[in-house]
Amino acid sequence: MSAKTFVEAQLRALSEVALAELATVSVVVVSERDALDALEDRSVVEGYAVAHASLSEHGLHGLAEVVRALAASVHLGSARSKKRGLVAALGAFADKHGKRTLEVFDERARGEALVGELRRLARAFLESATGKPSAKRIESWLAGEAASDVDSGPELRLLGPGTAKAALAALTRLFRVLGARGTLIVLDEGEALVDLSPARRDLAYTVMRELVDNADGRGGMTATKLLVAGDATLVTRRHAIFDHEALATRIATLEPESAPTPHATLVRLDEDADLLDRERLLLPRLGEVPRVPDARVPHLRALLRLGQGLPPLEATTELTVGIEDVDTRIDQLFATSSADGSVFAVLVGEYGAGKTHHLLHLEARALSSKRPVMRLAVERLDEDVGNPQRHLRRLLESALVPVSEARSGARSQSVFARLEAWLASESSRRALLAALEAIEARDLEIAGHASSCLVEGAIDERALVTMLSALDLVDKAGSASYRRDAYRRLLLWLELLARVDGCEGPVVILDEAENLYRPGVSRAERRTALRSLAFYCGGTIPRACVVLAVTPDTLASLREEAGALLDEIEEQVTALPMEDVAMLRRRLLRARPLEVKKLDPAARRELAERVRIVHAKVRGKVSDPDWDAWLERAQRESKTPRELLRRTMERLERLAFVGH
Repeated sequence: MSAKTFVEAQLRALSEVALAELATVSVVVVSERDALDALEDRSVVEGYAVAHASLSEHGLHGLAEVVRALAASVHLGSARSKKRGLVAALGAFADKHGKRTLEVFDERARGEALVGELRRLARAFLESATGKPSAKRIESWLAGEAASDVDSGPELRLLGPGTAKAALAALTRLFRVLGARGTLIVLDEGEALVDLSPARRDLAYTVMRELVDNADGRGGMTATKLLVAGDATLVTRRHAIFDHEALATRIATLEPESAPTPHATLVRLDEDADLLDRERLLLPRLGEVPRVPDARVPHLRALLRLGQGLPPLEATTELTVGIEDVDTRIDQLFATSSADGSVFAVLVGEYGAGKTHHLLHLEARALSSKRPVMRLAVERLDEDVGNPQRHLRRLLESALVPVSEARSGARSQSVFARLEAWLASESSRRALLAALEAIEARDLEIAGHASSCLVEGAIDERALVTMLSALDLVDKAGSASYRRDAYRRLLLWLELLARVDGCEGPVVILDEAENLYRPGVSRAERRTALRSLAFYCGGTIPRACVVLAVTPDTLASLREEAGALLDEIEEQVTALPMEDVAMLRRRLLRARPLEVKKLDPAARRELAERVRIVHAKVRGKVSDPDWDAWLERAQRESKTPRELLRRTMERLERLAFVGH
């Protein structure tokens, strides 16, 4: 692909991910950096924030180092300005808005769902008269060094391995707050990943896979195009990314004849003349394919996710097939969980069969029924799944709370947005105070936690924010006292949501449980994870609907091991009554799985046809005389519905942008 075509295609992609408020990841094979430099320059001119980092200096195995480099390199604002870095961008924002700086910042931060350390640091900088003390705090935080408190909130959690992914997401949201249309991130010299030691290389590829899978999930990156660029060795050498099965299934082109389109997951600027001849057709077509109207943005969002091999972030009725049986079971689960007890269900399906799509449908039903939705993915097992004091913050960051009064028309908000709303006005503060006093007055498990948020008949705001943020627990040991504290804070959240917002019992989704049995996970680590699952699945959370999503072989392994492992947990003196091991054992063994049925050929065809209809709504109808024959072949060659949908997107996008 020529440099000019590459730049124009990537700018089109960047404009669409910004419109859809998504983040996508692509691999770019390039021998010279000229094309990347041209793309960065044009992106700044078009109003995007541009940041880059060298993977030869900062490997993905150390994501915090990459985040520091991105913050230091960002170019945001006037293309004429030579100033780089986050502090310079904040200074330019203050100069532009003058006396209204804090007002504009707060309004945009709410709109972009910017929370956490970067919001507090940025606001403190903008609030200070000179900016110098606050600039030093930002620099110290980025360096992973302790800095003095910036406000009355909880102590800042330092940038490090456990916070890097959240910090990367917050950076992209902060750039939008500061006026950028979106963000272009270029991680170049990607071939350096191939030469890492086996352990570091596997970690780097795992981080890259997580960025592809979860980059724009709840609270994740927004309006961002991330390019991992390197020479041909990045994809051709031994130990290159295509030797990593999980990455290969996400990056490799499934339709070999497809010329790279704006959202292609793999782009090569070193291809042969034949492909270049075909790609010359892309440049004029970029201007011919219609821009996406606002009314079609949800459809664009769904299509871009499908093109990355991911399910939509929102339940999309047009792309839903075979969900009727699930709806019936959801009705039963919600009805049963209306009592003070909780209900437990197991959703079973092979990888790529559609579990996530079913879970999205469950989430949509839950939010419409005024139920908060909380998701805990069983990842990084040895770090936090068995330690609620560490994963509580992650659980809260992913939580969605149903709202009806949101001015944006959204059906949900983050729990931290709700906390901010509760503290925003006198009337909402009175309702919050009444709820805390009512909890304190009752002999509840959480009465003491509610009491600690009150002082002399008023809300102690700092204590409340510290309690509900859970940041002070993240680095604590896995002792019984800290685990109990974390569980109680979650229960306090749910009780406040019920009393202040009138929420029903929560839906708690435990996903990716197959990671319990990935290579390298010990029996002791699984036992620790089951200890926390005993709290979530054992009936302790009032009126909850708990869904464990697993593959069939994982469910079989869990049932086989559950007896012995859970017996060992019960014998531990540090086990808590809240970690109801006996109930988890019974539920695992007796649960009637809700199966994600394997789609038959007719259902798969219908799903592909629906993708075609949605694609036409976004791009306009494309001519495809060979559609029937192609679809028959694609069905045979696709191992899962997910793979079939990705193939379909590659073909339709090629027809829209290249024309053949």
